[in-house]
Amino acid sequence: MNGVRSALRVGLALVAACAAAGPAHADSANADGPLDSCTQLALPGMVGPPLSLYTPPNPGGGLGPLTVAAGEVQARLPRQVDLRTEQQGLNDQWTFALDRGDLYVTGGGEPWRQVWLPACLAGKLTSVSVDGNVLMATDATGRLYTMGNAAHGPETWAWTSRFGSPIWQSPFGQRVRAGSRAWSLSWLDNRIPTLIPSNQPGFWEQFGFWNDSSDSRQPVGGAGVTTAYVLSAQGNRIAILDPWLPGGDPGAPDDYSYEMSTPKGGRFEAVNLSSAGSTTLVINRFGDMYTRLWDFDMSGADNLFFRYSYADQRGKPSAPNLSLAEIDNLFGPKTYAANQLPAPEWVRQPKIPGEITSVVSVHQTGGDSPDRELRVQGRSAGRNGYWHKPVDPDANWSFEATGADLTAELLDNRPGDHSDETLAPPSGIDFGYADPSQWSMSTADFDYAASPAPLRVCAADACVDLRLHLIDSLRLLRAADGLTAVPREYLAAIEVPQAVLDGLPGQPPALAAAIQTLTGTTALREFKATATPGALTLQLPGGPLVLHRAR
Repeated sequence: MNGVRSALRVGLALVAACAAAGPAHADSANADGPLDSCTQLALPGMVGPPLSLYTPPNPGGGLGPLTVAAGEVQARLPRQVDLRTEQQGLNDQWTFALDRGDLYVTGGGEPWRQVWLPACLAGKLTSVSVDGNVLMATDATGRLYTMGNAAHGPETWAWTSRFGSPIWQSPFGQRVRAGSRAWSLSWLDNRIPTLIPSNQPGFWEQFGFWNDSSDSRQPVGGAGVTTAYVLSAQGNRIAILDPWLPGGDPGAPDDYSYEMSTPKGGRFEAVNLSSAGSTTLVINRFGDMYTRLWDFDMSGADNLFFRYSYADQRGKPSAPNLSLAEIDNLFGPKTYAANQLPAPEWVRQPKIPGEITSVVSVHQTGGDSPDRELRVQGRSAGRNGYWHKPVDPDANWSFEATGADLTAELLDNRPGDHSDETLAPPSGIDFGYADPSQWSMSTADFDYAASPAPLRVCAADACVDLRLHLIDSLRLLRAADGLTAVPREYLAAIEVPQAVLDGLPGQPPALAAAIQTLTGTTALREFKATATPGALTLQLPGGPLVLHRAR
């Protein structure tokens, strides 16, 4: 971790130097300057650190400076946008839509107007996603372009193709791979009204929070969290593309090494997804739906900036804002609740009592993570529209008729849970270890992105099942997908379930000794681990234990 910290310091210094040397508006919307606009989009500018400052939505001078779309374009664009898809979206200020490669915006009763685009993107956008103050779009190659200040007036809009470490400054960018089933942008905002303390309504007041797995209310980080979630071609893997994490490099156009596991241990096959405010909704071909509140900061991996703990945080006070949380973490007595591990899991949502398509949409309705609304395109009593409900799984679905055409085929939304009928095959990767002290340990169908992994420990004809928690370690350089000869590094923990602890007195002494080797005298031990196609290595305090490939 010291190496990562040093690399981050070097990266910050490079960013500062580039920002000082380069034009401040290198990625502004309509300033091509002496370089071609695509080259400029890779230079430091007003999107992403260190120059971007996200503030509450503000229409600025309005849409007046933008050209009103031609009549035939107005006729093709939707009269109303209620769902966030790859062709349209909305935030608290504006509504956006694509038409024949160009981007259009409306709001406040205005006609559709054409958004300024860099010359190299004009007429070439293929998909778009907007959440809050951030908008992302792709071209025919899948390359991601970001427009900042999307909830402000167009005079502040700026574009960049930069994406990736260090802190959103990599000129090599990132892309949505061809064949991906879906992708969706999420922007989790800390909702700090202003960065000037004297102008704060309260001491470092903040309105952006999320609830961890102990239901502790955690302040969103100072830079917010920007993530593009990409659903794989098969539908059972979700890559997370975070502009602070590695993107492409000169040898490869993307980095898909970080993933959020799908439900059912990474085997649930979704036909679509939508994400907003770090909340993701997936749906399968039978209308089964799950939601998860999860991003890189919540996962437990970002221990450069956040404090995490597997210890029960219930009952501890929540930090009222990020500033006090950081002071407490760095200098204080750790009064406030740490981010609870493991991170929040997938939550099954109730089936919709009516006809639906695969078009799903998540919307932020406030600054706390429970403030999310789920929408699903569908039909009720012969009327087209969308079903909607709060993200709370106990909330009921309601229908809003809009009269808009359905843009996808109706699903076979049969009653009951059919999640297990749309599962990808298990990985087929088993690891095992045999100790000289006559005990063994194994994990079956290991999935490198799914946590916890089942860990079976056996001795003297008795076995117990433990949990192996795995969190992808922070990386600053690009890595390949999945398991390769280069060890995949994890922050790991072995947890002994309470029922196993309670039953240990009746187990053979050799089994109790094995568990003590793994976790000491506690129910949980943290350590580091690595995985390759041939071995899973647990770097325990007493020395590494290597589980070799058994299948």
